[in-house]
Amino acid sequence: MFIKRTMSTPIGDLVLVGTTNAVEYIRFGVGKLPVRYAGHSTETKGAFRIAEEQLQEYFEGTRKKFSFPIELLASGFQRSALIALQKVGYGKTVSYKELAKMAGSEKAFRAAGTACAGNPLPIVIPCHRVLKADGSLGGFGGGIETKKMLLDIEQAKYRE
Repeated sequence: MFIKRTMSTPIGDLVLVGTTNAVEYIRFGVGKLPVRYAGHSTETKGAFRIAEEQLQEYFEGTRKKFSFPIELLASGFQRSALIALQKVGYGKTVSYKELAKMAGSEKAFRAAGTACAGNPLPIVIPCHRVLKADGSLGGFGGGIETKKMLLDIEQAKYRE
């Protein structure tokens, strides 16, 4: 049985899904969940209680790093890129090419973009910190305005 919680944030609703042991998936707003999460409870306990507290602190500007349990369901280069992305600190940004290099394949910048687009744990695995080579925003699964808001919370530099 999976747990599903919706929390209200300054960027809109976030839907958190996983087990009592770890958060596996975060989605912006409404929409369908992956089939894996068909049966679920809305009980808040374990990892979810900690996740909601830490995400709230992040939006209040008092948390710069997350420590709640996550389960990263990714493999291959996507997994490597998402693990590398966790090393990009609060308020810092990297380009897709820099992320690809951090993940072990400097020329795989398009694959780095695909890894970000498929990130199951946005905000926690900070794909909003990845910019185009010229410092402009690029894309974001939660929308460009949401990406701007997250970067603004962190006081990160980017080009419009």
